[in-house]
Amino acid sequence: MRRAPVAWLTGTDCFEGVNQMNKHFKDNVVFILVATAAFLTEPTIANAQTDPYNPVNFTEPLSLYRGKISPISQDSLYLNEEDRCNLLINEWGWDACDGVEAMIIGLAPGIDTLMIEAPNTEGHVTLEDWEGADRQDEIDAIWNEFAEGSIAQGKALGQNIEAVRWYVQPTLNKEKSYLYYAILIKWDGELIINAKASLFDRQGYIPFRIIPDSADLSEAELQRLVELSLEAYQPEIEQAYFDFQDGDKVAAVGAVGVLAALVGVKYGKAAATGLIAVALLFLKKAWFLLLIPLVFLKKLFSGKKKAE
Repeated sequence: MRRAPVAWLTGTDCFEGVNQMNKHFKDNVVFILVATAAFLTEPTIANAQTDPYNPVNFTEPLSLYRGKISPISQDSLYLNEEDRCNLLINEWGWDACDGVEAMIIGLAPGIDTLMIEAPNTEGHVTLEDWEGADRQDEIDAIWNEFAEGSIAQGKALGQNIEAVRWYVQPTLNKEKSYLYYAILIKWDGELIINAKASLFDRQGYIPFRIIPDSADLSEAELQRLVELSLEAYQPEIEQAYFDFQDGDKVAAVGAVGVLAALVGVKYGKAAATGLIAVALLFLKKAWFLLLIPLVFLKKLFSGKKKAE
């Protein structure tokens, strides 16, 4: 669904717009904190921000640890490091914010929020295991653990969370060196798409979490949003996947292991069966709850732009 362009606010309108944004933010923070409370190692006081967040117009490339991301839409915004950390730590209850490099609202039409996580540095990811005879068995095992974990998390929250199906089956694009998937989730009756991609580079991979505006997208439409997000990212010189050279570090797991990490399960070969052995991370981190809080961001910040 196409959203109205972001409006510039000045004078009294700006003051009222900020107050309205903060009111919506506080209302949503109550939900976020209640939702994440079950997953925190330390108690968190439900204390909404009293000062407004200040999203910045995304008009120039943002420098990241191993590359940069460039704007696509003139209406997109991003949170600076201070605001991003405040959101992750003070509102979502994370114990640190260094696991997220960028949070961009409205990168392109159809994308609500894009979050770029800190790059993996375990080494160059090999793709041969994707052609293995047991690949589908391993993908099925990843799905089963994710589905069971969703039910367990729903019970812990007192809500009905159901992993419905792969919305897009895990897909590896060797030519463009990325892996992505999308999962359709029903959260108390509301359908939500969680799409996550991994862009491979010379040293490992960069995880991208893409939250679309709508849960009513075709597979082709969703793939286009994923590719738009990945194409906006440019690795540093000689740090792309195909810049690998003999002597570079090679990761201990291949593309299937990367898929398990993206979905949120640990990956390892079980000696007895030769299949995937997984251990849920649901109750250790509140990562899964990004599915809900992230869809708020574009709505929260779409009424405000910050002059640069």
